[in-house]
Amino acid sequence: MNRAPPGPVAASSRRKLAFRLAASALVLALLVRMVPWQKLRAALASVPPSTFFLVVLGFVACHLFGVFKWRMVIGQAGARLTLRQSVECYCAGLFSNLFLPSIVGGDVLRALLAGRKSGRMEGAVLGGVADRLLDLMALGVLVVAAGAFVGLDRQGTAGTLLVLVVALSAAAGVVALLVLVRRPLKRWPPRWRRRIAQLLIALRRQGRRPKVLFFSLAGGVAMQGSLIALNAVLGRALGLEASAAAWVFAWSLAKLAGLAPASFNGIGVRDGVFAVLFAPLVVATALPFDEVKARALAASFLWQGVLIVGSLFCGAVWLVLRRRSPLATPKINPEMKVRHG
Repeated sequence: MNRAPPGPVAASSRRKLAFRLAASALVLALLVRMVPWQKLRAALASVPPSTFFLVVLGFVACHLFGVFKWRMVIGQAGARLTLRQSVECYCAGLFSNLFLPSIVGGDVLRALLAGRKSGRMEGAVLGGVADRLLDLMALGVLVVAAGAFVGLDRQGTAGTLLVLVVALSAAAGVVALLVLVRRPLKRWPPRWRRRIAQLLIALRRQGRRPKVLFFSLAGGVAMQGSLIALNAVLGRALGLEASAAAWVFAWSLAKLAGLAPASFNGIGVRDGVFAVLFAPLVVATALPFDEVKARALAASFLWQGVLIVGSLFCGAVWLVLRRRSPLATPKINPEMKVRHG
């Protein structure tokens, strides 16, 4: 079988990477230009190092819980790992997010390592797809619930409009899920069929045990809520006070926006969306609005720092476990054996 030369594919990947890097750099430059650099730098310097590293520890603890959740989901799909193997694979994926254009790349690496160690590559891939889908659903649940509370708290047209947008978004999400599940695969565009098929298979495998599906989704909501609480700790250190619903709504929606393939790992886009959404929701402050925007942007930049430091720590854990791990031997699926007779 003749294979297509890798040149055009590699060139296309390089162009996409260059575009994402340029987009992130442009958005960051615009943000720094819109917010006075002196105010932004002063806000960043006002957070005690002890608070920052306490948040880093909380970040690592949240992802330790994420290890158990991910291990449960891929185990349901057939890829069973020991706890040590799960930590190794999970830390590798989290660390690789520092260098890959999107978190999907980290998911792929994590699934490949899990597939090699478990001998069930298909289960690792489909379980990883299901885990990511459940995390997205958890963020959607948080956005809808928090957006409704924020809209009800605000008086006038703005609050009514926000409630209406949240309600329409929730309805659109339900319709999209129904279309995904009910529409025949052959009616999807050819280039989407493989990904749609993976999503459907992943959902069906998780649906065999509804309790696992429910606990995975509930775990995703709890994990994302804990990360939001850590972000709120940084915000309060910057003098930003807002309701819990405001933190959940702005942070969750900004994270979803950062998943769009328009920037390098969401850098810039996530920060800008968070600052724009969160600054008007800050309450009980005598600070000028420009100062509030600067501190909201500083909170997002500090969270980027938490991601970097926490991911570097996970990278160190991965290297230690990798050196101490024996070489993995692929397992043979009994169902794949050829029967002679």
